[in-house]
Amino acid sequence: MFFDIKIKIIINWAQDFLDIQAQNSYTFSHQKQVLIKIFMTDSKYNKEVFDLVNVAHKLRKEGQFTEAEAKYLDVLKLDTDNLHALAGLGNLKCKTKRFKESLHYYQRCLELEDTNRYALAGTGDAYRGLKDMDSALEVWLKYLSCYSGDYKIITRVGDALRKKCDLPGSKKYYLLAIELRPKDPFALMGLGDVCEKMGNDAEALFYFEKLISSIDYSIFAITSAANIYRKTKAYEKALELYDTALAKDPKNSHVWNGKADCLRGMRAYEDAINAWENALKYGMNRRIAMTRIGDSYMNINDLENAEISYQNIVAIGYDKYAYLGMYRIHLKRNHIDKAFETLTMLMKKEPHDPRISSEYNIFVEKYPHVKNIENKKAVPTLYSS
Repeated sequence: MFFDIKIKIIINWAQDFLDIQAQNSYTFSHQKQVLIKIFMTDSKYNKEVFDLVNVAHKLRKEGQFTEAEAKYLDVLKLDTDNLHALAGLGNLKCKTKRFKESLHYYQRCLELEDTNRYALAGTGDAYRGLKDMDSALEVWLKYLSCYSGDYKIITRVGDALRKKCDLPGSKKYYLLAIELRPKDPFALMGLGDVCEKMGNDAEALFYFEKLISSIDYSIFAITSAANIYRKTKAYEKALELYDTALAKDPKNSHVWNGKADCLRGMRAYEDAINAWENALKYGMNRRIAMTRIGDSYMNINDLENAEISYQNIVAIGYDKYAYLGMYRIHLKRNHIDKAFETLTMLMKKEPHDPRISSEYNIFVEKYPHVKNIENKKAVPTLYSS
């Protein structure tokens, strides 16, 4: 009985709509809002469904995905075409990296409403999760044709184009995003990265330094700016930023490595060694860290500690740079036979390496008498001083 009354009311309002379109916009807007409220009280959107959807959304946002999924499925039992439940399930599956499953719900949503903003945005996210950037771009661009002012989706288009190495296109979309939201951290990060890759270090610094004021992304911004200063050999400016980053995150191995590299560039080798030891302690690749530590000991002519560093690496397995270090130690100690054994092994391992070929040619020119003798010996795998 009540449902029949509502249908009659809806029909009457629809007729009224035809009559009032020529009237003032306020009246039309007011009537439209009333009509929407009437539709929302239809059985398809009854209180039970409404409450279930809200509970499911809340559970999903709290990370209770199993419970949220059960609630969304309960909604679909009552209303198989409920867009909120379909989009919510798509978001849930996407959040839990079940991207193919999420596409099923998003596509069902789009069959019912082909411009549904949540399903369009989510479909792009799902394709991104599946590493299908072309499909993600296609969907996000369709989204923007319907909802042009969404800076988040504009930024995602910028990200996708950056991953496809379309740097000018990526920059264009990031700039559009910061026109809408000047302090958006993701757009600023993307712009800095793109500008750096395009060789515009000054412009990249401008965007990274704007990002430094962001609490959540300051470490990334500080280290990115420091890396540019380091690359351009502005070591003191870089060190200042690396120290700022370490004050916030003292266990960041990347920051310690950057700091060590600056100190090496400034010929402060002992300080560089200490910084690389910290980088190693906090997770830097052992081979790379120990090689750089060994090289720094070589630079201060501490052959004993340099040898220990290189031997720690070759004990793990073959490493070109560690063996080059050992070769230099043998030369400094005037152990010419051992130096040539090491160089011969490197030539066999790296026949096309120009640096090793150059070292070999220089060596045999300087020590021609060694070549015939050493070629008859087996190449050792362990070294002693």
